[in-house]
Amino acid sequence: MNVKRSSVSLVVLSALFSHTSYANSGQENIEKLNVTGSRSALYDTRDVNAAALGTKDTQLLPISIQSFSDALIANQRAKTLGDVLANDASVQNTAIGTVFDFVSLRGFQLDWTNGLRRDGLALAPFQDVALENIQRLDVIKGPSGLISGVNNPGGTVNYVTKRPTQKQFLEVTGEVRSRNGKYLHLDSGGPLDAEKNWGYRFNAAAEDTGDFSGGDDLKRYFLSAALDWAASDKLFVRFDADFQDKKVVSQPLIGLAQDPNNSDISILPPYVDTSDILLGQPWGRYETQSYNLATRVDYWLTDSWQWVNQFAYSDNNRFTLFPDIYQVDTAGNVLSAAIHVTPDEKYRSYAAVSFLSGEFQTGDIAHNLVAGVSLRDYQSADGRWFELPNPVGNLFNPVHTSRPQYPDYPDATITDTKENSLFITDTLYISDTFYATLGLRHIRYEKLQHAPDSVQETLDNQRFTTPLIGLNYNPSDNLAFYASYSEGAGEGGVAVIGSGAINEGESLGPQESEQLEAGVKFQTQSATYTLAVFEIEKMLEYHNRVSNYFVQDGVQSHRGIELNINGKVSDALSVVSSVTLMDASLDKLVGQPLINGNRPANVPKFQANLFLDYQVQALAGLYAQLGIFHVGERQQNVLNSLSLPAYTRADLGVKYELSALNTIFRLKIENLFDKEYWLSAGAKGVDWGVTPGKGRTWIASMTYSF
Repeated sequence: MNVKRSSVSLVVLSALFSHTSYANSGQENIEKLNVTGSRSALYDTRDVNAAALGTKDTQLLPISIQSFSDALIANQRAKTLGDVLANDASVQNTAIGTVFDFVSLRGFQLDWTNGLRRDGLALAPFQDVALENIQRLDVIKGPSGLISGVNNPGGTVNYVTKRPTQKQFLEVTGEVRSRNGKYLHLDSGGPLDAEKNWGYRFNAAAEDTGDFSGGDDLKRYFLSAALDWAASDKLFVRFDADFQDKKVVSQPLIGLAQDPNNSDISILPPYVDTSDILLGQPWGRYETQSYNLATRVDYWLTDSWQWVNQFAYSDNNRFTLFPDIYQVDTAGNVLSAAIHVTPDEKYRSYAAVSFLSGEFQTGDIAHNLVAGVSLRDYQSADGRWFELPNPVGNLFNPVHTSRPQYPDYPDATITDTKENSLFITDTLYISDTFYATLGLRHIRYEKLQHAPDSVQETLDNQRFTTPLIGLNYNPSDNLAFYASYSEGAGEGGVAVIGSGAINEGESLGPQESEQLEAGVKFQTQSATYTLAVFEIEKMLEYHNRVSNYFVQDGVQSHRGIELNINGKVSDALSVVSSVTLMDASLDKLVGQPLINGNRPANVPKFQANLFLDYQVQALAGLYAQLGIFHVGERQQNVLNSLSLPAYTRADLGVKYELSALNTIFRLKIENLFDKEYWLSAGAKGVDWGVTPGKGRTWIASMTYSF
C-alpha cells in the first residue's frame, strides 16, 4: 500500500506551502519547493488547502478544485478577483456596479460574508482583496460545508499568501495603463539569520488612476509583511499582517429601457463604456480601509501526528455611495435615478481553528485523520442609509455636481454572528488504488442584532450537520476517478438597498444545500486535466414582484459539466483553459409560480475560456500570449423576460525576459477588438439593471529583480 500518500506533510494547510517555501532544514515534513528558471509547471498547481480535508494533491480529493498561480496573475496583469477568475468557465461575474468584484461559482453567488477565505480563515466582507501578497487562488467547488463551515453552495475562494524565501531577493514592478493609470509594486523576501530559522516576506504597492472624474479612477495603497520562524525541528510559527487603503469611483448598474413600440416590454439600455464615462459623481466614492492579522503554529507531536493552530483578525471600514440608475430611454436619457449613501460601516471578523492530524492503522486499512474545532465571530455596524438625487441626466453626457450637505443619520445597527463547529475527516486507504473519504462538521450558528433604540434581537439560532462522503479509484499516480456527496449551510441573502423591495436591508435566514459530483483527474509532469459532472440544489432567493418582498422560495437546481486544462502541454506552450455547460432551473415556487421552469439570472448555458502562453523559438526570452473569453447568453432576471447576448472578448499580450539585465517587459491589450458587451446582470435579487464591460485597455509593465 502506498501509505506515503497520507503522510503528515499532506495535512498541513496550504498556507504553509508556496512555490518558494521557507523552512528549517531539519523539518523533514515541510515540503520544500524552489523557484527555478524552468517553465515546466508555470500555471499548473498541485497541493491545495482543503481545510478539514487537509492539504493534499487534488488527485487525492473527491471534489473539484481549480487553482491559479502568481505567475498567471503577473502575466495577465490581474488586479482583482474577477480578473483572475475569468480563467474559470464555472465562474460568472456578478458585480453590482464597479465598487468591488464579486462572482458566482457554478451559478451561485458567493456569500458576501463567508465566501472569501485567506489561508483557510474567513475575511471581513466588501473589500477587493489585494493580490500583491497572494501566491495562489484556490477555487474549492461545491457546498463544502465540511471544508469551510457556513459558506456558498457554489464553493469557496481561498487566497494563499506568499511566504518567506530561502534566498534573498528584491523585485520591483512599474506599470502604466490606459486612462492615465500608474502602478508600482515591490516584493522582497529572504532569511533573517545565518541559520535560516527566521525568514521574511514584504510587499508594498501603490496604484493611481485619474482624479475621480473618470470612469476607472482610483487610488490605492497596500502594505503586507510575513514572518516565518522555524523554532525547532518540531515547531514552526508564522505571522502575517497587511493593510489596504482604497478609494474608487462608484459606478452604477444601468437600468433598463422601454421598448418604443410596447411600453410593457423592457429592453437593454444603450451601451456605454463606463471605463471612459463616470455615471456617478466625482465625490461619490467607495472608500475602504482594511486590516488583516494572522498567526499559525504547527507542532509535530510525533513523526505521524501534528497539531495545528490558526487565528486571524480581519477588519474592513467603509464609506459607500451607490449611484443607482433605475430606468433610461433608448437615447440614454435617465428617467429615474438616486444615490444611496451607507456611511461609516464597520465589519470585523475573528476566526480560529485548532486541529490534530495524523495516521493510524486498523487491520489492513490505513487511516489519515483530521479532527478539530473552529470558531468565527463576525461583527458588523451598518444598516443605516440615506438617499440623494443622482442628476446624471444622460448616459453619454452625464452631469456632475458638487457634493451636497449630508443629512444627519442614525446610529448603526450592530449585528453579531457567531459560528462554532466541530469537524472530523477520515480518509480510509482500503487498497493501493481505492480509498474513501468520510467527513462530518457540526455547526452552531447564531445571529444577534441590536438596532438603534431597540432591544437586542435573536435573528437565528440554528445547528447544522454537513457531511461529505467521497470515493476515489486511482489506478495510477497520474489518473483518478472520484464521486462524492456533500451538503452545505449558507448565510441568507440581504434585500439590497435600492431594490425597491419592502424589506430592503433585511437579512434572510441561513439555508442548506447539497451536491452530487463525479469526475476524472489526469496529471502529467507539468499539467492537470480535469472533468467534473455535478448537480447542486438550494432554495431560490429573489425579489418577488407580486408581494414586493425579497424572499426565499422554491428550489434552484444547477446541473453542469466542467472541463479544465492547466499547465504546460508542450515544450513551448502553457495553457489555462476551461469549458462549462450548465442546465439551471427554478422549480417548486409557491410565491410566484409563473416562473417555475425558468432559468436563474446571470447563469449562461455555455461558457469557455482559453489562455495560451507560447515561447517563441526564434528569440530567446520572448513569449506571446492570447486570451479568449466567451460567455453565453444569460437571463437578465428570473422572469426570463430579457436576455443578455453572448459575447467573446479577446486579449493579446507579449512578454520578454531580458535575463542579462534581470528584467521582464510585458505588454497587454485587453478587449483587443473593443467589443461592446454586458458583463453582469446584477445579483442577489438586484434585477433592475446591467453592468457594461470595459472597452479596449492597454497595459505596459517592467519588472526588475535585484
